[in-house]
This record gives sequence, C-alpha cells and structure tokens, in this order.
Amino acid sequence: MKLGLTTNCFANALGAGETDLASIIEFAESEGFTALELRDNSAQLPADEVRDLLKDAGSRQIALSYAVANDMFVDGDPALVAMAVERAALCGPGSVLRLLASQSALKPPEKKGYNALELARIAAIARNYADSARRSSVNLALEHAAEPLYGDGDTYFGLHDIIVALETSGGVPGNLGLTFDPANAVSVPLCKAPTGPERVMEFLSTHSQYIALVHYKTTDSGNLTPVITDADVDNERLFEELSGVYDGVVCLEIPPADSLAECKANIAESLEYMRLKGLMGYFDQ
Repeated sequence: MKLGLTTNCFANALGAGETDLASIIEFAESEGFTALELRDNSAQLPADEVRDLLKDAGSRQIALSYAVANDMFVDGDPALVAMAVERAALCGPGSVLRLLASQSALKPPEKKGYNALELARIAAIARNYADSARRSSVNLALEHAAEPLYGDGDTYFGLHDIIVALETSGGVPGNLGLTFDPANAVSVPLCKAPTGPERVMEFLSTHSQYIALVHYKTTDSGNLTPVITDADVDNERLFEELSGVYDGVVCLEIPPADSLAECKANIAESLEYMRLKGLMGYFDQ
C-alpha cells in the first residue's frame, strides 16, 4: 500500500495563509508520504495551478488525487463534479476523485440514513457521474460520512445499500469505487447511525473489491482523536486485513489543527505511533 496525506489536515492553516499547497507537497516528501489528496471542496483551483502542483509532486515521486465536497441533491452539483473531473484528469489516467452522496438529505435530526427513494436516486446519479468520468479516465470514490455503512433494510439505508442497488441494476461501473473511512463509520458526532468495529470489518471483507481510496484517522469511544492512537477499530487488525485485499493509497486524514505548527506536530506524532506499532511495514518503502 502507499502512505498518503490529505491537504485537509492543513485546512485551517491554509485558510489563515500560514501555508500553501506547494509547501504541503514539500512537507509530504520530507515525512515520507508517496501520495497526496488535494482537497478542493468547490473545485476552484485553476487548472494551471493543478498542473504546476502535479509537476512538483511528480518530481518528488508523490502521486496526486482530488477530492470535492459535492452534494448530489443540490442544484449545480453536476457542474461541480464536472469541474472536479477535469482537475482530477490532470493528475493522470486512472486518477481518483473522492465524491460524496448527499449530506443535505441527512440533516433532519430524526433521519438515520437515506430513504428508499433517495437510495435509488443516489445510485442513478452515481452511475451517471461514473459514465461521464470514464471519458476522462477518472475513477470515482464515493465516501460515507453522515450516512451509515449499513441501514436496517427497511426504514433507512446506507453505503452498503447503494452498492447493492448498483449491483442489482446493471452492475457497479468499473470506474466507480468507494472511499473507505473506518473512523467515519463509528463516529458518534458524524454518523447518523454509527456501527461497531465488527461491522466495519465485515464491510471491508464484503466490499473490498470496490475500495479505491482509504481515509485513515482514529476514534476513541466514537469520538475523533487529534492524532492516530489506539482506536475503536483496532489498527493492527485493520491494516492486516486491509493489506490482504487492497494495494492503493491509505490517506492520513487526522483533524486539522488550528496552527501550522500544530498540524505538523500532530502528523509527526501520528507517524511515530504508526512506527511504534509496526504499521509502517504495510506500506511501500
């Protein structure tokens, strides 16, 4: 597997002007990362800047992927995704674009997941997005956030059900996969119906063929930790099972700290924990 980093770890520092994307690429190289996710929520990075970043990253042997914060049920989403596909395509054939389904649909407090109509709508939109992205040789990676991994099969539905809906209506497009985020699935503040570690591992076993990207952070009792540490989803077990079925990027996605110095310190502490626990041995050196 390849060890990656998302620029979202520096979201606050970027917003405050403490750093820029070129500096993050330089930092990523210094820490041994071989992949970087460009988090551009509204797909506003100019194409020329993406090209420059790609050239810089390539000279440092760092692969780039792209990520946006789209919402399939919001007006203008097809245009946003189209712009994101254009930028992801600049990262090279087969590049990954992280997408979301519809977080707006999950805002009502009483909802635990999608209803049946929303489920069908998401599956159809995802298929259309994949068909368009295929023409640009871009692979889409749908991530679970507030939606659960599993619904109850009747009153609410999750990511597993989206996959099944695609499988049973013509098959999952070859360029449509998943962003697997174990911490999101058990997060009490984020997920509308958090699951337990065993079901996270069950999901990995069942749907490993669709994983196109992994986001890696940790939770303790369902709450996100600022650094990688002992977790609800056991790190050693996760990496052991993941490495047997997946050979792509595992992207460090710890929460963004307030300052650049804190961001770097938290990343360094996370990497040191991973070294001490023997987790770095799962990555290409």
